[in-house]
Amino acid sequence: MIRAFRVYVGVGLLLAAVQSAGAADPAADAKPPELRIGLLKPMFKDVPAAMVNAAARPLQSMIVDKSGMKGSIEVVDDYKALAEKLSSGKLDIGVFHGFEYAWVKDTPGLVPLVATVPNCGKVQACLVVSVDSKFTEVKDLKGACVVVPTSSKAHCHMYLERIRERLPAGDCCPAKNRGLTPEAALGEVANGEADAALVDVSSLIALERALPGCYKKLRILAQSEQLPPAVVVYRKDSFDAATVTKIRNGLLDCSTTGPGRLFSMFWQLKGFEDVSASYHTLVATAAKAYPAPGGPVPPAAPSAPNPLPNK
Repeated sequence: MIRAFRVYVGVGLLLAAVQSAGAADPAADAKPPELRIGLLKPMFKDVPAAMVNAAARPLQSMIVDKSGMKGSIEVVDDYKALAEKLSSGKLDIGVFHGFEYAWVKDTPGLVPLVATVPNCGKVQACLVVSVDSKFTEVKDLKGACVVVPTSSKAHCHMYLERIRERLPAGDCCPAKNRGLTPEAALGEVANGEADAALVDVSSLIALERALPGCYKKLRILAQSEQLPPAVVVYRKDSFDAATVTKIRNGLLDCSTTGPGRLFSMFWQLKGFEDVSASYHTLVATAAKAYPAPGGPVPPAAPSAPNPLPNK
């Protein structure tokens, strides 16, 4: 239910931002008759499709009743399909994972609008082991020994897949999914019940605050580059400049509204920010370190001790 409510609020925030932009714009003929928003299916992992639709439908009705602007949501299978639908004019706005945006950023017509801001300030996957373990490199992890918490974020799965590309088949594989939370998975590693766990850095930071004794029993065996957060993208020429600015401002000001605060709380975000030069640097780094599937595998970075993150 919480995951479904996250979907409800997140979709609502996008539609509400567009509502505020469209309601005040006298140039009605400059807007498309229906705003079409594309979201990635992996963002709704473990949420039944019927629940996603049920959460979005009443908000769509609200937009029609209050602004006269229709709005529709389409859940797209993957980043390639989302980029194609945006580029071809079948969608107007899309939300990409940051590392996947790095793979499609050069698609004609795609323009980044705003980036999300994680609560902990960064996006990074961490492969964690016990401080007492004898593992020194990822190649030491044999078989299905990596606990991957339920509903783990997409960049964590991507990172583990890229690690395994350089290892013999069958090594550093995910263990059987037992529905563990990140805290429970890290607890098993700390107690010697599991060899390793794959989590986002935010889970380690949260563990340090909640269970500092458990946190001190862990160390990072390997970690990804810092990755770009998720980004909201629109299709060039979908809206005039004034409407784009109003949509952007509506998202940037989300922390000042009730729905925006709920969105931030349930998605563990501070909100949105402008797409800065530092964001583009993260995108370039991600594209180099983790090329799109099917591309060349970059050389492994030299191994080095990985300290646990600070608060």
